[in-house]
Amino acid sequence: MTTATSVGGTTKNIIQSIATSGLSPEEVLQRLKSSGIEWYLTEQGNLMIKYWQLGAEGFVSPERVGTIQAQETAPFHANALEWVSSHLDELRQNYAGRWVAILGNEVVASAPTLPQLLDNIHELGIEHPFLTEIPAGPVTWMTTYARSFV
Repeated sequence: MTTATSVGGTTKNIIQSIATSGLSPEEVLQRLKSSGIEWYLTEQGNLMIKYWQLGAEGFVSPERVGTIQAQETAPFHANALEWVSSHLDELRQNYAGRWVAILGNEVVASAPTLPQLLDNIHELGIEHPFLTEIPAGPVTWMTTYARSFV
């Protein structure tokens, strides 16, 4: 008998262990990168973390995205990540807490678990979709920024 672990479990453990208090978003991103965690900032400023699950909504302001993106190479799935980010409210209404398969600009399959989704896309003959889990609620990055009090 085998037991399933959640996709991203190790990644999430690493992320949770990274000390981020008082760091700028750029410093947090550098720490993720140095830990071997792939990430992408969408045009809306949302942080997407591979296994391409939403890591933080509104992580940076949209005005800062271009500067940060210019310093990085976009991942292979950047278009799908942008589409998910820009349609997140709609996706959350229809697929909250579910795994989805996306081709182009549409959800072609969904399931409550990744193994079930993989079975579904295999049965449908769908090749190379983008897979992600749609969070049921907002995803925030919990950190405290240092402030000086005069």
